[in-house]
This record gives sequence, C-alpha cells and structure tokens, in this order.
Amino acid sequence: MLKHFKPIGLILLAGMMSSPQSLFADTTPIRPSANISQQNGKVVVFVEDEFGPVTGASVVVKGTTNGNVTDLDGKVTLEDVKNGATIQISFVGYTTLEVKYTGDPNLNVKLQEDSQALDEVVVTGFAGVQKTKTLTAAAVTVKMESIAKLPVTSPSDGLGGRVSGIITQARSGAPGETSKIWIRGGSKILYVIDDVVMETEQGEVFFNRLRPDDIASMSILKDASATAVYGPRAQDGVVVVTTKKGQEGMLEISVSQKMTMMTPSYRFDPMSTWDYANMKNELYAASMAESPAYNATQMSKYYMYHLSSQGYGRQEITDMVNQKYGLGYTLNEVNDYFNPFKTQGGDIENYFGNYDPWEWFDHVQPMSQTNLSVRGGSERVRYYSSLGYMNQSGISDSYNYEQYNAIINTDAYLLKDKSLKFTLNLNGVMSKNKKPYGGDNIFNNVLIEENEMNNIPRNWTTGLERNNSLDSRLRTGFNNTDDYRLQSNIGLKWSLPWVEGLSVSTSVNFNYSNSMNKTFEHPQIGVYSAPYSTQENSYNPDNAKLSQTWNNYSLTTGIVQADYNRSFGKHNLTAMLNYTSQKRRTNSTMAKKYGYPAIYNTQIDGGSTMDSMKGNEDLWGSASLVGRVTYDYDSKYMLQLSANYNGSLCYHPDKRWGFFYAASAGWMLTEETFIKDILNTDLINSFKLRAGYGVVGTELSTPFSYMNQYGLSNTILLGENMAASSAWTETNVSSNLTWGESQQISGGVDFGFFKDRLTGSFDTYLYLNKGDEIDMNPELTYTPILGLPNTPKMNAPYVTRHKGGVEFSLNWNDRIGDFTYRLGANYTHWEEVTVRHADKSTDYYYANLNNLGVNAHAETYSQSWQSNGLFTSYEDMYNSYLHFTRNHTLGTFRMQDLNGDGVLGIADYAFNEGGGTTPQTLYGITLGAGWKDFSFEVFFQGATSVSGDVASPARSQQDYYWNYGKYLFQESYTPSNPITNKLPLPTNSTYGWGYNYVDVWGYDASYLKLKNISISYDLKRRVLKNVDYIKGLSVNFIANNVCTWVKKSNPFHNMTDPEYLPANSIWGGNKLGSYPTQRSFTLSATLTL
Repeated sequence: MLKHFKPIGLILLAGMMSSPQSLFADTTPIRPSANISQQNGKVVVFVEDEFGPVTGASVVVKGTTNGNVTDLDGKVTLEDVKNGATIQISFVGYTTLEVKYTGDPNLNVKLQEDSQALDEVVVTGFAGVQKTKTLTAAAVTVKMESIAKLPVTSPSDGLGGRVSGIITQARSGAPGETSKIWIRGGSKILYVIDDVVMETEQGEVFFNRLRPDDIASMSILKDASATAVYGPRAQDGVVVVTTKKGQEGMLEISVSQKMTMMTPSYRFDPMSTWDYANMKNELYAASMAESPAYNATQMSKYYMYHLSSQGYGRQEITDMVNQKYGLGYTLNEVNDYFNPFKTQGGDIENYFGNYDPWEWFDHVQPMSQTNLSVRGGSERVRYYSSLGYMNQSGISDSYNYEQYNAIINTDAYLLKDKSLKFTLNLNGVMSKNKKPYGGDNIFNNVLIEENEMNNIPRNWTTGLERNNSLDSRLRTGFNNTDDYRLQSNIGLKWSLPWVEGLSVSTSVNFNYSNSMNKTFEHPQIGVYSAPYSTQENSYNPDNAKLSQTWNNYSLTTGIVQADYNRSFGKHNLTAMLNYTSQKRRTNSTMAKKYGYPAIYNTQIDGGSTMDSMKGNEDLWGSASLVGRVTYDYDSKYMLQLSANYNGSLCYHPDKRWGFFYAASAGWMLTEETFIKDILNTDLINSFKLRAGYGVVGTELSTPFSYMNQYGLSNTILLGENMAASSAWTETNVSSNLTWGESQQISGGVDFGFFKDRLTGSFDTYLYLNKGDEIDMNPELTYTPILGLPNTPKMNAPYVTRHKGGVEFSLNWNDRIGDFTYRLGANYTHWEEVTVRHADKSTDYYYANLNNLGVNAHAETYSQSWQSNGLFTSYEDMYNSYLHFTRNHTLGTFRMQDLNGDGVLGIADYAFNEGGGTTPQTLYGITLGAGWKDFSFEVFFQGATSVSGDVASPARSQQDYYWNYGKYLFQESYTPSNPITNKLPLPTNSTYGWGYNYVDVWGYDASYLKLKNISISYDLKRRVLKNVDYIKGLSVNFIANNVCTWVKKSNPFHNMTDPEYLPANSIWGGNKLGSYPTQRSFTLSATLTL
C-alpha cells in the first residue's frame, strides 16, 4: 500500500520508469476528465493523495514533451500550455488522471490509489504477463532495483541468496568471468530475452553480458506449470528478461557511472623457508626416514638468510651458524655465500632466501562501468536506446576485459486506432577478453607449483630477469578472445477490432554469435637461468605455436501466436495458442602452426609448419505447438492449463514428437466471505494455496543420432606393409531414443500479514525423472567385441531419479516516521537420489555400495572408506584397527572396519551424503534501513551441504605435499602442532592415503559471507529539488564480497573462495590457486535528465 511509502520521492520515480508494474499504469482505464474553465498561460499543478503531497508524479501535456515531475511539495510548473490541452498526471500505484486545461493558473489534483496497479506481475513467457495475486505456478519476479546498484559484471552475480530456488556460483575472479545459475539444482536453463528464446550455452553467456541498468524486469520460472510452454529445453527452468522500453512523454536521458577498485578476497599465507625446512625435517623424522630432508649444510644456509633478514651482521651470522651446526665457517666463506658470482648457483639470497610471491602481483585493479540511455516517445511511437561500456583490469597489462553493449527497442502503432503494433528489439554485445598464455594458471604456477619453498626472488639479485619469474610468465604469449553477439526480434501484433480481447501476432527472432580465439605460445625471452649468467636463454622457433579458432552460432525462431484476454463479470479468462519453429546452425574452424622466428608476426601465415587444422558444422531444428489457458474467478479461484507438442531432429521421424503438459490451481482463502468472518483481515490480509502437476520433456540425444554415421579416418592400416591409409569408418551406431520426461509435482503458499508488512511464500516440489538413456541389451551388443564405436541406446521404461526440495522467502517492510526498515530472508534446499539404476554393475554385489535413495553428490568422494579422526596416542593405536602400511605413526587416520573382517576393503566403503561443489542449501539475509534521503542495506549469503575436494598433493599422493607444503603443513597434523580437525600427517606417497578414497578427502565447504554493504543518497529530493532539468540524481557506495567465514575444518580457508571450488586434481585448468575472486569497493552515480 503506497500510502506507507509516499515520502520516498524520486526514488519511486526511478522505480516507476523501470518496474514492470508501470505496465499497468499504461494500460489501466483512465478516469473521466475534469474540466476547468479559466485563461491560457502558465499553470502550477499541485498533486496530492489522501496523505498529502506526492513527490515524483509525472505531469505532462498529453501528446507533447512539455512536462516534468513534482517536487518535494508535490508541485510542478508548466509553461506555454495551450488552451484546451490535456494535462496527464500519473504516478506508479495510482489511477492516471487527465485534466483538460482551460486557463486556470493553479490546478489542484488528488490521485487515487489503483489496487490493480500495485499488484506485482510476473512475465510468464510468449508475451504473457500475470499478476502474482492470481499466479498458480512457481515463479518469482526479481527486484532489479537492488541488483542494478551492485558492482556486478553480470546480472546472475546478484541472484544467489536473494531469490529463493536460485543458486549461483562464481567461476573465478579473472576479468570477464561470469557466474553460473542453477534453478532447483538444475543447470539446463532456457533464457528468454525480449521474447528471443536462447539455449542454455548461448543464453547463459548473453544473459551474463547484459547490463543490469538496461533490465526492466526479470522473472524466474521454476516448475512445469510455468515452463511447460517452452518445451523440453526448459526442463530445469526459464529466466525471462525484458529490457526497458520507451514511454510516452518528454525525452528522458539517464547516465550511470560506476567506478570500482578490486582486490583479492583472500590471501595466501606461506610458511617462511626457515620454518618450512625445519618442519619438513620434523616430518621426515615422524615417518622414520633414514635421513633428513635437508642436511646440516643446507639448513645452515637457510639459517644464514633467516638471520640476515633479522638484521644480524655477517660476523654474527658466522658465529651463530657455527654454534648451531658446528660447521666451522669462516667470515670470508659466509661472505662468499652471499656473493652470486662466487658461489655460481648456490648463493644465499637467490637460492636460500625467503620471499612472498603474493606481493609480486598488482592486487589493486580498477573497473569502470558506464551506461547512457535515452527513452521517450509520443502517443504512437515509443523508443528506448542505450549504450554501455565496461573495462575491467587484471593483475597486469596482459589481463583485461572490455565490453560494449547497445540496445534499441522501438514500439509503434501503425493504425490510428492503435490496433496494429510493430515491435523491434535489437540487443548487441561485443567483448574482448585478453589474457596471457598461462591464463588463470599463472597464479598457481608462481604461488605454488614453481618451487617447493619461496626461496627464490622475483628476479635475480644481480639485476637479471629470472626465467619462470612472474614477469617472464606474463610474456610467454597471449590467449585472447573476441566475441560478438546479436539478438533481434521483429514482431507485429494485431488486436482484432471485431472480436473483443482477441489478438494475433507474428514475430521472427534471431540469435547470432561469433567468437574468435587466438592463442600464441612462445619461449620466454630476455631471461637468464642463473644470477651469474652472461647470455640470455636461447629461443627455439619450433616452440612458438599459434592456434586460431572461429566459432559461429545462429538460431532463427519464427512464432505465430493468438491471444485472447477477456473478463465476463467476475470471470477472467486468458488463452494463448502458439506455433514456434526453430533452426540452429553451428560451425567451427581451427588452424594451428608452429615455427615462428619472431614473436611480432602473430598470424597463421607467419608460422613455418602446419601443426593441425580441423572444422565441423552442425544443424538442428525443432517445432512446437503450444497452448495455455488461464482462468480465475474474482481473483479467488484460479486454474491454468498448458500443453506443448514438440518435435526435434534428434529423433527418428516415428519418435520425433512428444506431448508435454501441465496444470496448476490456486485458492485465495482470504477472498472467501466465511474466512473474512473468522479472521482479522488486518492481521492476515492475503493467503493463497497453489498446487501443480506437469510433465516436461528431456532432450537426450544429439541431431541425427538415430542414423548410422560415418567419418573419414586417416589411421587405417592396409596391405602387406600395413601402410596408413584413409578410409570411411562408422562413427555412430543408430540409437532408438525418444524424449525423456520429468514428472513435476509442486505446491506452495503465498501470504501477506499485518497489512502486507510481512509477506512471503513457501514452496515444495518433487520431480520424477523417467526415460534416461540405457544400453540396448548390453549382453548382446557388447561394443568391444563387435568393434562398434558406441553401444546403441534406448529409453529406460521406468523412473530412475527423484529430485525434491523446499524453498521459502520472508520479507518485513515498515516505517516509523521518516525511518523505514526492512528485513528479508531466502532459503533454498534441494536433493536428488537414484531410485532405480539405468545400467548394470557388479559393484552392487556389496549392499553398502548400492546408491539407491542416497543423496551423495560429492565431486569425487561420494563413496569411500570411513575414518574416525586421527590417532593421537600409541595406546589408541594399539587398541584399534591398523592398516599394515599406512598407520605407521601418530597423526594417521583411525579407519573404520565396517564389516569387522579385519581387512580394509571395498566392503568397508560407505556413502558420504550431501552436496558436491554445487551447494544443496543456499540462504540469504537482507537488512535494510532508510532515513529521509539516505538508505542502507546489508546482505549476507551462506551455503551448506557443499563439499570441496582436497587437492592431491595435500593427500600425500605426492610426497610430503610436493610444492603445496609451504601453505598446507600448517593446516595439518604435525608432531609440534598436533591438530586433528583438518589434514593428517604429511608423509610420502607409500605411507599416505592419497590414492585411496577416504571420507576426509571431501571437506565441508560451508560458508557464510557478508556479500554486500550499500549506502545510497538521493540528492534530488532536497539538494536539487529546485533544479527542474534534473529529474533524479543518486549516489551509492557498495562494498562487495566483504568478509567470509568458513568451517574451522576447512584446510583451504586462505587459498580459495568457497563460492569457487577447484577440482581435486593438480592437472587441468580448474585447480587450486587459480585467479582469486575479488573484493570490490564501488562508488556510483545515476543522473536522470
């Protein structure tokens, strides 16, 4: 109810311009005009409601750009108003009023609240809009006002914890990286942007490249009742985005500028080389090694640097080292050890020093985001256009991300009666992502894997640049990607004049992307292998390689649709019938050469020898017939039915078409007379029950997989001499697949208490997934024996998986005088279990390895041996089960012999239930307050039921943690630091458990994060209230990724952000020590003219 919020002034004006609620203000019936007879000229308009002046109301002479918004006193002055002109007064949440001007110099207007305009709406797809009051499906509208303020590089960064049912995770902190979205634990999400339907892979990128400033509304469709109209590719949900549109009235110009400074959200904390060397000797002794890791001579040199760094002189160092190790060094010998030219490869400062590679990086990087938009229009034509630019710097000039956005949205009525509407939406994104050849792994290389200890300086102390230094690694080539994306939508909608409420429309939308990746790798140049070297390392042209890859994607969609929208008394009916046809074409080309004599000619033609080249092209198509009927009686009883008849080129013509459907119903209890008689409507003013059931398709196959396919191979050996020859070989054996399906059952409640001060919703759901791929009679078509490239597939005729969960949101909004405050909470939890196997496996001989009904999603260690802490006393070891090799001393695992046979074997495995690297539980807490022109918000985000993998060196899979020990020895049990809640005793790979599956190797990665702190100030309300040409000016300060708390048992708390969990391997790109996620501080301003 807007009367509780009328003093917020022009903040609401900005909301009116961008909120989907304003759609109702444009379409609600206009009340009869009021006539006032006086003289022509200047007019002062006073706008109020039942509580007093209305700030930010739009007052405009209809059909012109002559207008403005009311000030803090509800007043606005209009010049040169013609006698007989119509003055239009509008404000979000109120009925638009039109007054005929006849010369009165003063005009007093009282606005009336419009309850219909206050209803929040959800965009349900295919141009459908539904009030939340009558919504029966599981769907939610995202409040873009809060997200637009954040210093996010993509809209998805602001969703996790703010929207129930949504989980988001950052990939890394590198410039240009994006976040990934899961809806109810599923990531096969369809994206619909301005009615352009985009598949998961392409839509995810385009969505993340949108600027939040350009988004008018965003709806998340979560269950079959909401997603069924989009067919099988929407099996996990739909993200529907509508960008801002034009508006009738004077030209509005808006400029938004964000300046951000970023720094890593965590810091690596290494041991000093002196402490590390002593610790490793201690660990060698604990594992009963015959000799120490470092002998007395080596230890004496680490001790020399340790003493030197503490300010001791050379004579003092000589005496103290001799006293400690009894080696008899002379002062001259010690001086020579500090001279790189005397020692020739073993001097103290270059080989036995103590340095922190973290400090070598430039950890403060700027990012700027600029957005300029214009909007306006007349009674017949409306337009919105914007330009956006973002520049994000990295740790060096070799990292940089640039992005350009452009949007043009136009609506035009082509007939005088406004029955024929033309729509044009163009949305383009161009990005340039620049990285060094080493990419995100440079952090890992320099901080962790280059050396066992941080004993070597950034560059040689003699002034020469060191090979494999940070600087040289940043100059070993580049990995650059240029990406161009365009989506367009052209449509016509005709409201048939002879049938009230019936309209027909047609549209063609086009989604295109083109990317070019260019990677150049060359040997390090200008570097020296030793501090005393006199010649640079040599350059071998054959080690200089360049590859270039081009990827093209196009998806063309044609839509023909009929809509019917009519009310008959208290009966409200909408219906939609739609035919959609899609065609997708993709192609990829790659060429790679080597032999570059210089690093300046980075073109394919510059290489002397072709390494490889390849290319491919794919075609896919689908068609669907969609229907939806929505009915409600007096906003009390609600029903929605939808169906989709979908065909795809992935399946044989006889199995190409699938029929999918959904039904949902709702009951607004508080609209019942007998409920009103029982309940106090001031305490419980709305309470709605809803439930739904639907069957959503799953596209299991690839295009034309129902056909046998052949490819040209050049590795066939023929003839007596077995010469390599080319031949056509079978690459795919046809499968007998059709659509899989997901039966989705959902229910929920929506409520509003205490005059809507407390609002919220609760949802629960169960998905039964049927028709997964299974092998066709594997006993008869055993692939290796028959020489087939694959085993033919068919659909499992039974349900194989269940997925279920709960989610809720609660929000409290209230005010005390000029002070407003709000509290919000969101909670999401999902689980998925197998209920019947789709394949045959002898592993299930052991009952405890049967995963039916088990919610175990750990990335690697979903099943393993079970431990019960670490051994801390020999008495404890004596009375417990001991492994014959790996329980050699204290600090090793106390393993559980589950079947009691005295042997640790596969029968002792058990499942480790809970989530993997994608959280199964995500929650958010929002605390907000406002006072006069100031507003303040704090947002917390947390996750549980999420696990990470211990990196293989930290499992002693590599001896004594390999090069990871300098960070992880202090997170492990050691004789001098016997902690028992993190990692066991570091040891060699023979004694270690690194190659075994142990429950502890999957650690609890739960976290609580202070995600955002924001402070805003509205200058227009008071400071600039008399500046007519400024409609709005606000400034914001936001701190993002402020602080993170993790479990004490998390051994990587200083090495990872729990929102980005690396894989367990030390190989590949997603490993421990990748580009760190960032903490940011942003100052932004938004000016509207």
